[in-house]
Amino acid sequence: MDTKLLDDILNCTSLPSLPAVAIRVLELTSDPDVKMDELAKEIQFDQGISAKILRTVNSSFYGLRKRCSSIDHALVMLGLNPVKTLVLGFSLVSSVKGEDGDEFDYLGYWERGLTTAVAAKFAAEMVGNKQTADESFLAGLFQDIGMVALHRTIGQEYIEVINSTDGNHGKLTKVELDAFDVQHAVVGAMMCENWKIPHEIVIPVRYHDHPTACPQEYSQTARCVGFGNMIFDILKAENPTEPLRKAYAKGISWLGLSESQVDELITMTAKVTKELGNLFVIDVGSIPDPDEVLAKADRQLIELSKSQPIEGFAAKHFAELIDTRDGTDPFTGALNRDSFNVAIRESFTSAYKGKFCLSVVQLTLDGYDELATSIGDAAQDEVVIGTSVLLRRHFEHMGGVVCRLADSVFAVVLPAVGRAEATQGSSLCCDEFTKRIANWVSDADGVSEVVKVSIGVASLDDDTRAMMKTPDLLVKAASRAVLAAKASDGSTVRAFVPRKAA
Repeated sequence: MDTKLLDDILNCTSLPSLPAVAIRVLELTSDPDVKMDELAKEIQFDQGISAKILRTVNSSFYGLRKRCSSIDHALVMLGLNPVKTLVLGFSLVSSVKGEDGDEFDYLGYWERGLTTAVAAKFAAEMVGNKQTADESFLAGLFQDIGMVALHRTIGQEYIEVINSTDGNHGKLTKVELDAFDVQHAVVGAMMCENWKIPHEIVIPVRYHDHPTACPQEYSQTARCVGFGNMIFDILKAENPTEPLRKAYAKGISWLGLSESQVDELITMTAKVTKELGNLFVIDVGSIPDPDEVLAKADRQLIELSKSQPIEGFAAKHFAELIDTRDGTDPFTGALNRDSFNVAIRESFTSAYKGKFCLSVVQLTLDGYDELATSIGDAAQDEVVIGTSVLLRRHFEHMGGVVCRLADSVFAVVLPAVGRAEATQGSSLCCDEFTKRIANWVSDADGVSEVVKVSIGVASLDDDTRAMMKTPDLLVKAASRAVLAAKASDGSTVRAFVPRKAA
């Protein structure tokens, strides 16, 4: 690291500085025995920030049932951390502004910062960690302050480094290191330390571009901020498919979020970022309609699957048992019926001998034949490909093997997955199907009324081992569960449970 350049940056006279009210609030809140009335009085000295805090507190961002009329009231209703968060947030916004002729992209800076902050806060709340929600918001807002410092110290040379990334923020750290032997995350963290910002925010700022490297104590906040950046990338991408797939994968591995929760987070972030942009007096550009973004991603994923069927997980997992040239359905890339038979036989033998669980999920597209008549053959193709993509997204991370058994019938083999987990995954898949099918079919109103899914789950486990002694019996149990699901006359999941166990 270039320590001389780092010293020059931190001593630069044109660096942003926090207003007096923010510094005083940081001093007061560092004392665990701070008196709320003293803190309220300090905030109210700055009438501008005080008014902005009250407008924000009464917005949908906090969703209070009763209107909050004073800072004292806000401290009582929300607590210390949210109010402190807003003081620091508004203070940062007032400190980081461009001047005429300044080539630094302040619009893009605040678009990313505020969107990430909102998404990070919602992500923390969604995983049940409300304690870190305000810290995640501030870390998202402060994450790129080091970029402003580098620009104000190095000037045009740093603008050229930013431009060399072609708008790909993920490349910036490497380019900065190559050019200057420093990176904006480190600079930003050191600036936050100089401002006496708490470590709960400083450390995630330091690791926001590499959250998995963050020390354990602060790792969830760093991951929420990193995930918030992914949400921003989805909302701003011309092609949202790849960033959405990345967010789905990181959502489950980093935070345990399902795809439907990620979709919900995208929707909430888009809505609230627009509102907060007005309250913070920040131009956040044009935030697109999140439903349109998700629909566009679905359409692109289906088109990709049509031209380049994804190589199935099972083609690798059962490579020695299956001839992949003939063992996959050329239209969807899923395994065909013959390969399913091989996969279920091999998995069943291993599970039965090893006495571990094995689950089978079977899905039928009810109304598939009517779809061709009511909408067209192309609609059938799009629904089939969309279903295949959906099954992969929900089950491959569990080790699932997706198969297409007939035109409108799919199955998933799930080694070492029990009934409860398989049923939960199937329920999420069923919900997603109902929500997404309208995105898959071009110019087709009412497609969700024509096509439903019936999903059946059966498992080889301690409850069923005595009665399910062959793979065929396990598959038949899944088929019986599908019939039970069909009887409900709607998109439904049913699991086979033996009477003794019930």
